[in-house]
Amino acid sequence: MASQQSDIDGLDSRKEIDRLFDLEYGRRLDAAFRFGLILSVGVVLHFYLDSLMAVWWIAAQVLGHIVHFLFLRSRGEICSRRDVLIAGAVFWYLVAAFIWLPAEMITTADPALRIGGAAGMGAMLVFLIYRSDRVLAIMLGEIAVIGAAIGWVVFRTIQQLDHPGAILGTVLAAAGLHVYFSLTLLAHRRIRIEAERAALRSVQAQKMEAIGQLAGGVAHDFNNILTAVIGNLDLYDAMDTEAERLNAVTEAKTAALRAAELVKQLLAYARRTQMRIARRDVGALLEQLQLLTRRLLPASITQSFEAPQAPLWVALDENQFITALVNLVVNARDAMPGGGTLTVSARPVHLFTDDVQPDGTILTAGDYAEVTVADTGCGIPPEIIRRVTEPFFTTKAVGQGSGLGLSMVDGFARQSGGLLTIDSSSEGTAMHLLLPIAPAEETRPDTAPDTAPDTGDDIPPPETPQPQGRAQPGGRGPAPGLRISQA
Repeated sequence: MASQQSDIDGLDSRKEIDRLFDLEYGRRLDAAFRFGLILSVGVVLHFYLDSLMAVWWIAAQVLGHIVHFLFLRSRGEICSRRDVLIAGAVFWYLVAAFIWLPAEMITTADPALRIGGAAGMGAMLVFLIYRSDRVLAIMLGEIAVIGAAIGWVVFRTIQQLDHPGAILGTVLAAAGLHVYFSLTLLAHRRIRIEAERAALRSVQAQKMEAIGQLAGGVAHDFNNILTAVIGNLDLYDAMDTEAERLNAVTEAKTAALRAAELVKQLLAYARRTQMRIARRDVGALLEQLQLLTRRLLPASITQSFEAPQAPLWVALDENQFITALVNLVVNARDAMPGGGTLTVSARPVHLFTDDVQPDGTILTAGDYAEVTVADTGCGIPPEIIRRVTEPFFTTKAVGQGSGLGLSMVDGFARQSGGLLTIDSSSEGTAMHLLLPIAPAEETRPDTAPDTAPDTGDDIPPPETPQPQGRAQPGGRGPAPGLRISQA
């Protein structure tokens, strides 16, 4: 309910709280520079003025930032508009706590202090424009605080002036500065809102395009399957011999099984399949894959399997893992019609920091197993490499593939807490399947009954032993694009 209330005007309160935290404290180097500069200026002013005013200035800001930091970090997964408004009110205090000293410095007779005060006030104005708050009430509060500071400067300045023209010029200049600043701030807010709305419309358009493509592909494939089922059943009564009738039933059943296979692949792509999670050694699974690929690859393709020397334990659904690798192997085979080399390898890698993906998901820092299926084929053209994991997108001839192989692999990787990345050039393609390594102590019962693996485009399912131990997979599924280093 809180989340719905926070989105009445299109504002995602949780994301806004995260944005405010990132602006103030997210970039550590920037935050360290700002706080270091504030501390240095305060210390210099303290000795220059021989006054405690600078010390109180530092203390007021430190106290405000502690409260602001703790409030932003203590918010839960669901935030309300009230949380955003409170954060904005605390920020008003921070603006006031910072700007009163530069405003006081501008009104002094010391040229050095006037220049320093003007620089401090200018820096705050620039930061507020950069901040560009989404909530109008917060922005109006910022405008009011800056207006009060400018008003104080004008009030102290005109007390030192005798000529009416000088007084009028000072007032007009200050009023013009405040009006221009306010209009600029409101314009940036409007630009931000329009940009967010444009991005939302673009996302919705992409979703509708994807739904249309998915629906069209499903309808086309199911229409072909149903034609085979209905056609064979219609011919059943017209056939004279029992053998012909049995053949018609067999063909209809085969088509129905293909429909069931298609549904399983769609569920894998949508990450809706129930997974039987087990803690398995990747090296042992690659040995099973090597036995399976003997009947999938022609003699013109040289196979190379490079298993890790030490056990590499991963929490996954064994059948779906084998299915995913078989799909990758078949794609590699089809990319080398004239022969070549297929290399399947696995290694441990370590991600040092959380990696935020373009779709907003996060791959958490930690240890992962990287399984790579590489070929020496013709490669994937750069203009379509981002589309190869889309459902029903295929470069194969009609009848040679449903276009769900790589989308199923991508769905399995995401559902397992990892991701699929692709490197391709004219010298070949490498598919990298990244899965989180499972700690030995994280075990749990089966999550679903045993099921045969889905092997993609017209590939018979392999027979694999049933898993024994169980483990819970960790992490969240990201989209491609991360930085890794070999462990």
